[in-house]
Amino acid sequence: MVFSDRSQGNMKYNRQTVLITGASEGIGRATARLFAAQGYHLILLARNLARLEELAAELSAQHAVDCTPLQADVQDAEEAWQRIGHVIEGKFLAAAIINAGVGLYGPFAETKWEDTARLLRTNLDGALACTRAVLPVFRRQRAGSLVLISSTIGKRALPYNAVYCATKQALHGFADAIRLEMKPWDVHVGVVCPARTATAFFERMTYAVPQKSRRNIPTDSPETVARAVMHCVRLRRREVVVSMVGKLFSFVGYHFPRLSDYLLYRNVPRPETP
Repeated sequence: MVFSDRSQGNMKYNRQTVLITGASEGIGRATARLFAAQGYHLILLARNLARLEELAAELSAQHAVDCTPLQADVQDAEEAWQRIGHVIEGKFLAAAIINAGVGLYGPFAETKWEDTARLLRTNLDGALACTRAVLPVFRRQRAGSLVLISSTIGKRALPYNAVYCATKQALHGFADAIRLEMKPWDVHVGVVCPARTATAFFERMTYAVPQKSRRNIPTDSPETVARAVMHCVRLRRREVVVSMVGKLFSFVGYHFPRLSDYLLYRNVPRPETP
């Protein structure tokens, strides 16, 4: 077992490497800091090279780990696949955290197709391409942990987030299939489902209908989600839903779908219209 000593419940920290996509900010950045603090070498992938280099320098100095910044846009699936494959060659890959993603808000009927296509390329094509790049390494090692970052609204969809929900729900089905495909090589496949998280994600998401205000919704910290990712890897969990609010939301949505529909229809504000 690479990640855990099940008799003691502790991870073995033997200078393995962890790949994190979307590592320049938010959940990815917090996850990088947590794994670096545990002694893991890191491959940090994102579009913003300057932020990656800043984070890599910080973590290398603080924790004496090797941090490799890898600039790539997962919208370009082939580029991401090739760059990841090149940089992980010859390394022992303990885990791959597939986190990069973008948001899209508004009625689907009023959403520009180019915005829909961009989100699909990033959240779905990009996630699958990054996964495809690491699976051969996991099989050669006969070990490894693949963690896909989904969302609580990947378990129970919200109106005005249709395409985003579709990509996050797709990751659950993808994970269920890959988990069985990789079982002969003892590769762990897990999904982490954050609720709303306090990051710049919502400031940078695309709005199909411009909004003048933002709702004040309770949020989890990126560090809380990072700890959930570590928990998923350590215990080889199939799924981790972050926060009690997220668990309740998912539970009601799954077991009481009509009630969930009613509550969401009555309580989710409709987008502002010009």
